[in-house]
Order: sequence, then C-alpha cells, then structure tokens
Amino acid sequence: MSTKRFLVSTLMLGALSVGTAGCDVFAISGALAKIANCEIGALTGTEIRVLSEAAASAINTQDPSAGATPMTQQQAQAVVNFLAANSVSNCDDLENLINQADQDPSSLQGLAELAAAFAGTGDTFDPDNVSASDLQNIFDFF
Repeated sequence: MSTKRFLVSTLMLGALSVGTAGCDVFAISGALAKIANCEIGALTGTEIRVLSEAAASAINTQDPSAGATPMTQQQAQAVVNFLAANSVSNCDDLENLINQADQDPSSLQGLAELAAAFAGTGDTFDPDNVSASDLQNIFDFF
C-alpha cells in the first residue's frame, strides 16, 4: 500500500470530518492522526466506525447510486480484534496480512469473529475459505 494512497485518504477524510463526524469529531481526528502515522493497530472500534462513516458518505456523495454503507460498531470492533489477533500495528503489517491471506489463509487468526460480524452484508465471506480480496473489501476505507 503506497504512502501516497494513505496521504490522499487522510486528507480527504480530514476535509470531510467536520461535516460528517458530528459528535464523533474527536474520534475522527484521532483516527486520521493514527492513519497518517500508519498506526493501524492503535485504532479503536469507534475510530474505525467513524472512518467508515466518512468514507461511505464521500462515496455516496460522489455516486448516490453506490449505496455505500458504514460499518456498525460491532463490525468495527471485530476489525480491531482481528488486527490485534494478527499482530497488525502499522501499514506494512496490514499489507503483509492481506498478502498472508492470499498465500496461507489458514494461518490467519480471528476469521470466524470477523466473518460473523459481516454476515449478511456485501462483505460476507467464508472464514474457512478466505481470500485476499475478501479482506481487502473490508479494509478498503484505509
């Protein structure tokens, strides 16, 4: 994952933060700071949820027919737990995790909880047959 992508994402989400964050303005500013510093593993469930809300809002503003939906608090917490279970602390770790999913998905930890949190959504996947693209769909907002 390129630094440029993270910088552009951070700037875009920062520009949207005041308009979309509402009461969560402090959560989004903390999340943006963590992403700018590639401290992915330090993100909280609330920060991930708020980032997904800002991303969904930006997508739907650009393309109202997109129907992008933000994560629920339960889904965001499942992401936090999944990252922790797989020792993801920075951007390189996240990229390595996605590569690991492609090469040896059975070595990933916490897939059952992550899959359960996203069951019935557009990001549903089988925890016994996960692929890198399954995880990429969940982590697109980074």
